[in-house]
Amino acid sequence: MNKKKLCAILVLGALLSGGCGSGFRHNAGAGTGDAPGPRVMENGIIFTFLSPKATSVCIAGDFNNWSMTSDPLFDREGTGIWTILLPLPPGRYEYKFVVDLEKWVADPGNAESIDDGFGGFNSLLIVE
Repeated sequence: MNKKKLCAILVLGALLSGGCGSGFRHNAGAGTGDAPGPRVMENGIIFTFLSPKATSVCIAGDFNNWSMTSDPLFDREGTGIWTILLPLPPGRYEYKFVVDLEKWVADPGNAESIDDGFGGFNSLLIVE
């Protein structure tokens, strides 16, 4: 196994085993298994999106006025595991990932969703 794949497996394993701390409500384990849903970290919420073919991934939601570009995720290892840490205060948040500035995707790791008013669904996150 090459070093890049091993690193990706270790990062994903760490994210999956991180668990959900207090003050956060999410149906962990109910996603598709493509990537973990949002996880509580000491200094915010980490969002993860798996897309080896993407050239860019951003997160858009009511916390950033649905901006397609203000909160980019990073694939630092080039493995297709895109992540961002957002310091979100307690509240209710709707969001989607924006892949390559054109495709809006609900979080496949988060089973909590709500109608987006356009025939699809937004992912829903409640930080307590």
